[in-house]
Amino acid sequence: MEVLNYCVFIDVLGYGELVKDTTKSIDQRINILNSIYSNLATTLSITINEINSKIVDKIFIKSFSDCFYLESTNLLALLYSCERIYNDTFGLYSGITDGSEYTPLVRGGIVKDWTVRFSDLAGIVNNQQIINPVGLGVARAYWTSEKSKLSGMRMIISKEVIDDVKPKLISKNGLECFGIDFSYNGVVLPLFFNKIETNEENIPVDLFELIWPDMSSCTYDYVDELKKIRKQFDAKSFRHFNKTAEIILKGLIVSDCQHRTANVFGKYKSELENMVKEAFQ
Repeated sequence: MEVLNYCVFIDVLGYGELVKDTTKSIDQRINILNSIYSNLATTLSITINEINSKIVDKIFIKSFSDCFYLESTNLLALLYSCERIYNDTFGLYSGITDGSEYTPLVRGGIVKDWTVRFSDLAGIVNNQQIINPVGLGVARAYWTSEKSKLSGMRMIISKEVIDDVKPKLISKNGLECFGIDFSYNGVVLPLFFNKIETNEENIPVDLFELIWPDMSSCTYDYVDELKKIRKQFDAKSFRHFNKTAEIILKGLIVSDCQHRTANVFGKYKSELENMVKEAFQ
């Protein structure tokens, strides 16, 4: 029987270009992939296990190739898990400055639609009990992530999900966005969303995105990490750098850092604004 679920599809940006990159040896490409998936495994293991230990409607997770899929009936917990995954993935290597690790950017889509969990075909062949989700929710989450013509490390959200969240329109430091408070483990946490009215082909869309950077610590590690990974982007992929800088800028604006560290806030805000406008050189 089909069940309505909130469905998330997330993949690694640039995976196809990486595996086809003949300027690197196969061993180099494998080492980079190992770094990426070690990063993601660490992040997912910590985040999903912790959140599932505190909620009734557990988050289901499934991976395949360079992608992974999440679903749950607990929408706010699922959105919070996506924020955590994005934050931890982006910042896991922020303390490593020798260039030995590859910081992956991920992109995702979230929708509400029907899914069914069947026995996994490979599991049947191998005599294992493995579940595989199928249905319109899986397909639409993929389309929302991959076909929206939106670049950068972003979590793209369909309108029916936002309708269920019911966030309020707010203004934070001059940025109009949507927000809602989420109570998790006895702590009230804010979630912020940005409305997207046109995509990068100037086609009207009715989508939102999660403002995932958590700048509450006001340490600005995100800006330093962007500087470090800039060299990963070539002319073809540089739009992903610009758009990732843009969402990090929005994360900075909706934080309280302007009131807590006004001078430093201004410096990093200016740097991010320049990154948003920067052209590949």
